[in-house]
Amino acid sequence: MKILIAEDDAVSRRVLAITLTKMGHEVIATENGFDALAALQQDDAPRLAILDWMMPGIEGPEVCRRLRQDSRTASIYLILLTALSQKEEMIAGLESGADDYLTKPFDRHELRVRLQAGARIVELQANLAQRVVELEAAIVERKQAELALRNLALKDDLTDLYNRRGFFNLAEHHLEAARRARQSSLLIYADLDGLKQINDSLGHSEGSAAIIRAAEVLKRTFRTSDIISRLGGDEFVVIVRNVERDEVRTVIDRLEANLHLQNEQGELGYRLSLSTGVVWIAHNTDQSIEELITEADQAMYDNKRSRKQLLKLTHDLDLRPAA
Repeated sequence: MKILIAEDDAVSRRVLAITLTKMGHEVIATENGFDALAALQQDDAPRLAILDWMMPGIEGPEVCRRLRQDSRTASIYLILLTALSQKEEMIAGLESGADDYLTKPFDRHELRVRLQAGARIVELQANLAQRVVELEAAIVERKQAELALRNLALKDDLTDLYNRRGFFNLAEHHLEAARRARQSSLLIYADLDGLKQINDSLGHSEGSAAIIRAAEVLKRTFRTSDIISRLGGDEFVVIVRNVERDEVRTVIDRLEANLHLQNEQGELGYRLSLSTGVVWIAHNTDQSIEELITEADQAMYDNKRSRKQLLKLTHDLDLRPAA
């Protein structure tokens, strides 16, 4: 065990150092309180020290007091070495922060016993510190596991977007917070066009890939603070936070632009397309999130139907014979 001794008398210091060395300890010897204090404040300082009571500079009890005031050195086991023998003086030494004391001239057997007691306490402290580190690591690991489980419960496996449960949990909290902050929002209900045709013609694996690509477009379009989710199948819903009514067109244009960029990246055998329904949410709305989704779903259906009608009309015009 590494032990520091602080003794201003050269003969006493040498005798003590030799005795401790013969007992199998590593000794660091200092001559005064300032040197002892500096040595014990090092990162690799001994965890046990024997301090002479009366030393030049600062005396042993004052060294004890200063060490106890510093969290880095407060756990060092301190033994005061003194020629004083009155009970009141011994008590004063212990009150200064010393753990034990030895009287001069010291008895080797008493020294051995007191060092053994100190070593046991130092070992218990080290084991306790290690246990604290292990417990802290276990707490961090558990929190990470709980977060992972919570994410599994709230996230969609395929896209890593929020799932239905995650969306409704977050959306309800958002509406309450938006009312308090008097902030309006935007709800976008989106349906991936042609998923059945992709599955039928290219296989379900490509259908899953199309869903993932649509999710990536949504992630690129909206902020991390927005709530992006896959409700299931080919249905997505997004709450865009803090959006004024005159900003709605800009948000939708950004989504359409990102869809276009996705389609320009390569030939997939189909064009990635989303039909959307949009509902602007005033901060003072009394509608529930279910009612808002129903309204956006209807708007999306109307949008999809009008697009189909336009496509049919264009097709009919192309087939009409020339006059």
